Amino acid sequence: MRQRAPDTATPEGSFSSEASGSSGISGEKNALYVGAVRHARYRPKTHRFGYRVFSAYLNVDDLDANRFGLKLLSVNRWNLFSVRSRDHGARDGSKLRPFLNALLDEAKISPPDEIYILCYPRMFGFAFNPLTVYYCFEGDQISAMIYEVRNTFGDDHTYVVPLKGPSVGPLKGQSKDTLTLHCRDKRLHVSPFMEMQARYHFSTAAPNDRLRMVIRETQDDKPLLVASFQGEKQPLTDAALLRAFLTHPLMTVKVVVAIHYEAAKIFLKGVPFIKRPKPPETRHSHS
Repeated sequence: MRQRAPDTATPEGSFSSEASGSSGISGEKNALYVGAVRHARYRPKTHRFGYRVFSAYLNVDDLDANRFGLKLLSVNRWNLFSVRSRDHGARDGSKLRPFLNALLDEAKISPPDEIYILCYPRMFGFAFNPLTVYYCFEGDQISAMIYEVRNTFGDDHTYVVPLKGPSVGPLKGQSKDTLTLHCRDKRLHVSPFMEMQARYHFSTAAPNDRLRMVIRETQDDKPLLVASFQGEKQPLTDAALLRAFLTHPLMTVKVVVAIHYEAAKIFLKGVPFIKRPKPPETRHSHS
């Protein structure tokens, strides 16, 4: 499962985002994206790692209606793979679409035509998602991005990023092949080895045959961390799910193990431990 992040990762990060292919917007079809997540930390000690993972890319309306029609993937019940409503959104088991529409309404964004969630599905009933991403589509253009961040202490915060509306103007070229760049101040304590005074710089495009997302964290306008996920699209079928299970056994357990394993290595490098601050008063922000 483990693979070293390539040496080509630089402090500035790679903000190129690829959405190549001729199969059309993957927002038109549920899928798996199989690839690798990589982290490269630059201060106060360098630290790099990479792991093979896969994510599910699912239409939220299909998820709410439970209309995938698969034997190996269930909604809100145990299976080899499952997605549970209480893991995302309001985290109370309610449907995702009304919750997401309400978040977008606060940011003065009308309900999108489609919303797709990118997340780790549960395997044998277990999953931990450090980051869940929602792509909001108006036609074939991204009207907003929503980033749901969670830490191992049980806290979470959702960043809503409008890509159209009064604050940013009309959509301008946010099509299937267009890179979107947007920033947000850090509001949730994620790592006990990183301070809160930081800013996230997100880079992504509408997923297609390939999905690539890069998040660069800076402090005092200097590079601190670059995290990325890149995956190749596979159709959401029982055969693809079985193949993902065989090639990534117990992946969701390994995600949690890897988080603590890498944290231990950072601690042994002498990076100061930062006490967990009080979580933010609100669970979401859009500015």
